[in-house]
Amino acid sequence: MTEHAHFGTGSRTGDGYDRHDPNVRFLALFGSALIVVLVLVILGIQYYHDRVKEQQIFIKVLQPESQALKDLRAREDQELHTYQYINREKGQVRLPIERAMQLLAAEHAAGRTFYPVKPYPVKPETTPQEENRAPAR
Repeated sequence: MTEHAHFGTGSRTGDGYDRHDPNVRFLALFGSALIVVLVLVILGIQYYHDRVKEQQIFIKVLQPESQALKDLRAREDQELHTYQYINREKGQVRLPIERAMQLLAAEHAAGRTFYPVKPYPVKPETTPQEENRAPAR
């Protein structure tokens, strides 16, 4: 009987669980810090992914010049900067772009530029009051 009385009185140290309240402040700070760290990790991974993706696009698409592109640019440069007959019978000649710009500037300075449109005088501006006014008879 003395053994039973001993179990029922005094402090219970062997209950198998903690009887104290959880530290709410610690849990809130830990949870907040965990969320901040997770957000920073996600942003870091996203930044890394975007950077690697841009580098790969540059390496595979933008950086290399194909031989066809080099040939096209060489042909364009040759057409822009050399004289060439387009049609000998009609007398059509291709001029270098620099010479064509010089000739056009000289024609404009001499007032001999030709535009295939008939010039029209500029209409005077009308105010909203004049537009609403009835025409005079």
